[in-house]
Amino acid sequence: MARTTNDIQQAMIDGLLAERPDLSPSGVAEWRLWTRVVASAIHLFEVLLDRFRVEMEEVADKVTPGTARWYADQCRRFQNGHELLFDEHSAQLYYAEDDPATRIIDVVAVTEGAGVLSIKVAKMDGGKVVPLTADELRNFTGYVESVKFAGAQITTVSTAADRMRYTMEVFYDPVVPLTTVRERVTAALDAFRTGRDFDARFYRQKFIAAIMAVDGVVTVDLKTIERKGTSMADYQPVGVAEELEAGYFDYSNDCVLTFTSSKRA
Repeated sequence: MARTTNDIQQAMIDGLLAERPDLSPSGVAEWRLWTRVVASAIHLFEVLLDRFRVEMEEVADKVTPGTARWYADQCRRFQNGHELLFDEHSAQLYYAEDDPATRIIDVVAVTEGAGVLSIKVAKMDGGKVVPLTADELRNFTGYVESVKFAGAQITTVSTAADRMRYTMEVFYDPVVPLTTVRERVTAALDAFRTGRDFDARFYRQKFIAAIMAVDGVVTVDLKTIERKGTSMADYQPVGVAEELEAGYFDYSNDCVLTFTSSKRA
């Protein structure tokens, strides 16, 4: 983890004073200014190393066969209506034609429990996330059976979205027009609904953070948030995190979203 510029500079100062106790003790001495310049450069380099490490770990996790991320990536490669071929020379499965228009998997969630890998998928239709048709799910299941590891126990699911119902008050900066804040928050809610990664869990704090990140929003009071899955008779409160039955969700029509100027907060 990258050290702060102050920590790096202090370590340099301590080392230099240990070797050269005759250096000027002045806080604005030229040699101290140079330690600040060098410490800033070292800090930037360490930050870049941290980012590079994270990127490399994400790439490694994604390309390592058999991981949840790898399965999620394979699901997105599925081309409905195309035959999956086998190359005897490279021992790789491939499609004869690269046809992005037939890649129907837009949402995928991969979870593991009791030795069984559960893959939950859905597609976009007219801007809405919807389950696959029976034929599409049958084709997708056959594809998964072809690409999975030998002996792996996998279930494929594509069902109606879980429903999320919330009551939320957004406090906004009055210098930003209410109509603008409302549009931005609406866009953020929609992006959070469709932009999640392959995790099938809904995180309460991430939901709040998505709204807090909107330009013009001062704070958020999430009074209630509840979930209803296809197997549930009624809505249940969402705790810190909840696993989505469908792997994705949609908002209930009776959500309550109000806006209040921060001057009255």
